[in-house]
Amino acid sequence: MKAVLRVACCVLRAVARGCPASFTHHASRITLLALLSALTLGAGSASTPQALLFRNGDLLTGQLESISPATGLRWRHTDAAASIEFQPAALAEIHLGAQLPPPANSPNFCFVRLTNGDEISGNLKSLNEQQLVLETWFAGTLTVPRPRVASVRPAGPTPRAVFAGPDGLEGWTMGKALGGVIAAGEWHFVNGAFVATQPASIARDVKLPPSSSLEFDLAWQGQFALAIALYTDSLQPVRLAQTADEPPFGGFYSLQLNSYSTQLLLVKHKEPVRQLGMAVIPQLQQTNRARIGIKTSREQKTITVFINGVLAKQWVDTEGFGGQGTGIRLVHQGSGPMRLANLRISEWDGRLDENVAALVPNVKNDVGRLVNRDTIAGRLVELKDGKLRFAVADNFIEIPMDRIGQVDFATDRAQTAPVQAGDIRVFFAGRGSLTIALESWTEKAVRASSANFGKAEFAPRAFSRIVFQPQP
Repeated sequence: MKAVLRVACCVLRAVARGCPASFTHHASRITLLALLSALTLGAGSASTPQALLFRNGDLLTGQLESISPATGLRWRHTDAAASIEFQPAALAEIHLGAQLPPPANSPNFCFVRLTNGDEISGNLKSLNEQQLVLETWFAGTLTVPRPRVASVRPAGPTPRAVFAGPDGLEGWTMGKALGGVIAAGEWHFVNGAFVATQPASIARDVKLPPSSSLEFDLAWQGQFALAIALYTDSLQPVRLAQTADEPPFGGFYSLQLNSYSTQLLLVKHKEPVRQLGMAVIPQLQQTNRARIGIKTSREQKTITVFINGVLAKQWVDTEGFGGQGTGIRLVHQGSGPMRLANLRISEWDGRLDENVAALVPNVKNDVGRLVNRDTIAGRLVELKDGKLRFAVADNFIEIPMDRIGQVDFATDRAQTAPVQAGDIRVFFAGRGSLTIALESWTEKAVRASSANFGKAEFAPRAFSRIVFQPQP
């Protein structure tokens, strides 16, 4: 493993010496992501190694000890007898490893986006025309002036879990080899994940509900191609070009992902495959690992794909929902090893997690978008007794939190916190980020201040990445 790290560092230094600065930073990011992915792909480790990425492209693994604006950064490495000191000006990023946040069970749990692009999450304690108060697990109570808040998105009730794993091969059906389509490869269960080193199929009837959310972590090496059969009643792979020659099966959707694009197909027995459209996904061209999310609604006839929490493509089947089963099938169609872990399937309430533009102009009005896709425009007065109170014309309308999809605040009263010299951006392990002025970072606490909420003390385990000299 040390040899791999040394080779990667040499590559990064070579890139840094021979290429323009903009390309060097881009290539360094790609190489860092690929290296960290490779480390966890083969080992099946529960945590990602910490790594320093320097502005010149060098990479160093190890452990963050502390950061201080006065004395710089202290880093531990197994080959160094003492801590190594670096100046933050020489650093681009620190990758701290993946640590998932605790589950959110409160009905008032929200994602709050600020006007400078930061996003924090927690239990919404109070909201009025002067301020928003959020109770967080990572920093206690944070109070944000109302003009610094761009939107509030309630997380909604905790969905019913359908499946969580994998925890073994029991209950899964291994696909039979199909000439020219699926080789005689198999998925194996290794350290809490499914791993395949050549094309292979595995399937299970997970009892998908009519509206479902399916998420998993994917890592790969070599040529990446994965086909996911959704709402299938067949646990064996199907040759799409020869459906008439296959044993009878009910219609299903085939979601196909590769490093360049994604497309959705509707597959029915003895019928030509119907293409519902494709989209380019540049996010996957720059890495070899991703969190894949698929949200499906039989009622709305939609299938929506997210890559690392960002909406990549949504399809609407205008001819009606064609999935006739309740199972899934995972087919590795590329070359090289693939690892699939943290598979979570749950009911879905129809909320989309991405931030989208308001459905009506909200220069003067606060715009509430409801779960049923209705909207309300007016002035959001307060949160009281679990309800948001809107002033609309001469009336007040109260809407329960569980009916709110998102509230976008009027832009004419918005204020944006400026980026100060020395600010850093920290990214949460789940979703969201903060721009802060760092006072100190130790293994026990992160002390910092923000123009949005003042001084605060954070739990270091809340963060997965630090970016120095962030762009506004």
